[in-house]
Amino acid sequence: MSALQTSRYELKYLITESQADAIRRLVETRLVPDEHSNGSAIGYRVRSLYLDSRDLACYNETQSGQKNRFKLRIRFYDDAPNTAAYLEIKRRVTNVILKSRATVSRSDAELLLRGASPSATMLINDNAKERQSLREFCQLRDRLGAAGKVFVDYYRQAYESRGGNQYRVTFDRNVRGSDYLIGSGLTIPARSQMSKIDGVILEMKYLDHPASWMIDFSRRFGLKSQSVPKYVECVDVLKPTTWSNSGAFTSG
Repeated sequence: MSALQTSRYELKYLITESQADAIRRLVETRLVPDEHSNGSAIGYRVRSLYLDSRDLACYNETQSGQKNRFKLRIRFYDDAPNTAAYLEIKRRVTNVILKSRATVSRSDAELLLRGASPSATMLINDNAKERQSLREFCQLRDRLGAAGKVFVDYYRQAYESRGGNQYRVTFDRNVRGSDYLIGSGLTIPARSQMSKIDGVILEMKYLDHPASWMIDFSRRFGLKSQSVPKYVECVDVLKPTTWSNSGAFTSG
């Protein structure tokens, strides 16, 4: 494990809207909205382009439940050309989630998506941690021969510990997927498919041990942790409808 990565644990649940409303009210007594929150009743929009190999190695490892696996994605929060994009590696090592991130401009993210070599000059925050994250992202991209596959798009309400990231709780809704069109950069196509995720995805995240109130929430609402991988869900809904015609399933 890289010392430069942030490690955490995650408990993930699929809940109803009524449960989400009740849990959110309780969470608001413990945590504060995160930096992206905008006060909207549905939350802010999160967009990610997932990269994968021609044979969908990352998809297959997630779908089969392999304990040690990773995903590559480029995350962004709006369509403005001058805002940042985040190159992210999300690893699972047994039950621990390791996440590393490098912040670059959208134009540089698009260059890297086309296979450009990494350079520290691309980094908006040039420091040792982000330089290593950028190198590792490109190394994994090259090792897999990974390219853009699917955009995953949803709305998130997020809360975190005041002044730190000891605890974080998110509510994700309306998960949609759309094909990545080669050469289109980070422009999400107008056409998308709603995933078959039936409910609100609740994630409770913590660094060392779950807070007592997290355990209490789980018991009070009868929650059972389960896997709800957004990338896999979006691939599954896109494959039968558009991939066979567009060639996205095998495009590099």
